[in-house]
Amino acid sequence: MSDLFKTAYPYCFITMARSVAPDMRKKVLAMYISTYMAKYEPHLEVVKIEGKYAICRLKSK
Repeated sequence: MSDLFKTAYPYCFITMARSVAPDMRKKVLAMYISTYMAKYEPHLEVVKIEGKYAICRLKSK
């Protein structure tokens, strides 16, 4: 059994990230997603971002 979870994030984050300079888009999208996950899924930590999903794992105690 894997300890990773595939979690969707709001699609509007992709649209908002496209409004910044091309070289900063990946960093801004990662910031949006990590902030969103900290607020709405505080028991998960983001491992990586794959397309429209954040791959997360449970935070260790």
